[in-house]
Amino acid sequence: MKKLSRILFNVSFFALIPAIAGAAGTYYNGYMYQNPQRYGGGFYNSYGGGSGYGYNQAMQNMGTRKTTTTTTTTTMTRKKSQKSGIVNNSKQGFNLGANVSHEFASWDFNMKNAGSKLEYDGLRWNVISGEGAYYFGDSVPMQIKAGARYGTQYGEISMIDDDITSEKMWETIVLDVNGNPEYAISGTPAISVGTGKGGSQFGFNAAFGLTDFFKVGNMKITPSVGYRYLKYKLETKNNYGLMIDVLNSDSFTNCVEVQNGEIQCSPYIGFADDAGNIIGFAGFAVDTDGNLITDSEGGFIIYNNTGAAQLDVGNTYYYEQSGTSHSYETTWMGPYLALDMEYTINENNLVNMGVEFGLPIYNSKGDQPYRFDWEHPTSVEDKGDFGDAYHIGLNGLWSTRVSDNVSLNFGFTYDYYHVNGATATTYLNAAQYENILYAYQYYYDNDQLTDEGIAYLQELKSLKANGWEIETKSEVESVYKSMGIRVGLNIKF
Repeated sequence: MKKLSRILFNVSFFALIPAIAGAAGTYYNGYMYQNPQRYGGGFYNSYGGGSGYGYNQAMQNMGTRKTTTTTTTTTMTRKKSQKSGIVNNSKQGFNLGANVSHEFASWDFNMKNAGSKLEYDGLRWNVISGEGAYYFGDSVPMQIKAGARYGTQYGEISMIDDDITSEKMWETIVLDVNGNPEYAISGTPAISVGTGKGGSQFGFNAAFGLTDFFKVGNMKITPSVGYRYLKYKLETKNNYGLMIDVLNSDSFTNCVEVQNGEIQCSPYIGFADDAGNIIGFAGFAVDTDGNLITDSEGGFIIYNNTGAAQLDVGNTYYYEQSGTSHSYETTWMGPYLALDMEYTINENNLVNMGVEFGLPIYNSKGDQPYRFDWEHPTSVEDKGDFGDAYHIGLNGLWSTRVSDNVSLNFGFTYDYYHVNGATATTYLNAAQYENILYAYQYYYDNDQLTDEGIAYLQELKSLKANGWEIETKSEVESVYKSMGIRVGLNIKF
C-alpha cells in the first residue's frame, strides 16, 4: 500500500508543477478551499511515580529503576521528535469545519467579433461554507474531503454593457440616395449602465488525497485530486442607455476632430417619405465635388427637395429600463489537482497553505428581457469545451487550538477563472422572425424584392433551418476573480 501511495503521489506532484509555476494569476474567488489537513490534538506526556512503600525494598528499587528508564526513554523520544520539527499530530477519523467569509470579486466577458463587453466590477459576497474530511489514519495515509458553500451579494454595484468602445462596432452599411448600398453608415454604437444587485452563488467540491505524504521539517504536504463546482447568478435593474447612428465613410462623415485628438460625431439624420421609407442622404447639401456643405459653426446644412414628411435619426435614442435588463447564470465545473501544505508552529498553532490548478468547463446563460427580438428566458448562451478554461486557486489558513478537539481558523482565499474561445449562441425570437420571413417571401413571390432583399430572404431561410439560432465559434473571453477573508471553527471527532 505504501508503494502504491508513493506512486500516486509522484504522479500528482509532478502534474501540479505547472500549477505552482502559474499561480500568480490575476483573478480571485472565494471559499471553496477546505484544506485536507486539519489541526487535531497535541502532544501529551504522562509522568507517574510510586509511593515508595512496600515490604520488598529490592522489588521497590527495581520498580523505581524501571520507571526511571521508561521516563527517560519517553523524554528522549520526545526530544528526538522535537528536533526533527514534527509534533505528534496524528490525523485520524472525522474533522468538520464551518466558516463565514467576505469576498471581493468581479466578472467580465468580451465578445471578440461582436465587440460587446459586459462588466460586473466591485462585486462583494457574504459566504457561509462547511467542510468535512475523513482521515483513514497512519496505517492508511489517505483522506477524503468534501465541502459546500452558499453566498449572497452584498450591496449594489454598477454594471456596464459596453458596445461602443470596440472598433468592431464601427462596421458600415453603404446607402445611396434611394436607400440602396453605396455609402457608409456605422453600426449602432451603444452603452448602458445599470444597477447590479440581488446576486447569489453556490458551490461544492470533493477530493481524494494522500495525507501528509511528503514531509520537510515541520512542513507536511498532501497532494490531492478532486472536482470543483461554482455557479453564480447576477442581475441588473434600473438600466440607462444611449444608442447613436453616425455617418462614417470616405465621402460623407459627421465626425470631426476638434482638438488634442478628440473626436466628436453628430447623429445620423435622414428624411423619410409618407410611407416611412428612409430617403438616405438626399437631405444633405453637397458641393460640386460631393463634399458636405457646413455652416459657419461646422454644422451640416440639410435641405428638403424630396417632399419628405418626417425626419429620421436612425437608431439614435436614449432609453431607461426600470425592470431586470440583464440576468446571467454562470458555471465553472471540472477536475483539479492540489497541494496542501501544513506548517506546525507549536503545539497550539499551525498554518495551512494550498495551491490548486483546475480545468473547469465553462457555461453561461443570459437573458435580456427587453430585447423583443431575442428568445426568453434564455437569450444567449456561451459554452467552453474541456481545456478552454483554467482555474488557479491559492489559500492560507492559521489555526489556533482552543481545546483538545476544537480550533479557531483565520484565513484568505484567491481565485482566478479564465476561458478563452468559448462558443457564443444567440437565440432569436422565432415567432417574430417567422413573420418577417413570411413578409419577405410574399414580396419575393410577387417580384417586389431588390437584390438586397433577396439576399436577406436567403439569410432568413438559413436561420430558420438552424432553429433560429446564431452560433459563433471562439467568440467569448470570460474572466471571474475573487479574493476573500474568512473566520471559522474546526472540530475533530
